[in-house]
Amino acid sequence: MIELVIEMIFTCDNCGFIFSRSEETEQCPDCGKYEVRPANEAEQEEFSARMAELIREECAEAPRFPNLVETEISMFSTFAFRLPATALRIDSKMIVDIAVEYGESSTDGNELIGNVWARQEGGTTSSFLMAVHLPIKQGEAPKEQVDRIFAALNDSDSFKRKLSDFVTRQMERGAN
Repeated sequence: MIELVIEMIFTCDNCGFIFSRSEETEQCPDCGKYEVRPANEAEQEEFSARMAELIREECAEAPRFPNLVETEISMFSTFAFRLPATALRIDSKMIVDIAVEYGESSTDGNELIGNVWARQEGGTTSSFLMAVHLPIKQGEAPKEQVDRIFAALNDSDSFKRKLSDFVTRQMERGAN
């Protein structure tokens, strides 16, 4: 597609104006003469550089904000807890901070989703462990949602395995 646009860059031999068009043209839009030809490689590069600069200036002067009509807003709640590595039967003094962001699925209003993150106590980076999917219960209070998600994690072999893998990776990096 870019090659097609580049092929449509023209130069006027009378005034030197470089311009683009979506169709072939014989007349210069600047001076009106009929001395137009396809731009050579150097002229195409000059035109591209000028256009890039114009776009940068335009974006700097008027930053584009998202159109709120096009924006999808999701509301999430969060709960967190701490777990020592020894709870996973791993011989380490490491404590893991676990945070769960949860809310109604934006694609399925009948589903409660929780994204589970883990970070070593005192660490600066969290790692995504997994997502939890539960059916929505109408009228359920946030505390009851937290309890259900917490119970689902407690019963999940996948959660325990992924958390163990996280702790092991942290220990291998010498962060025990």
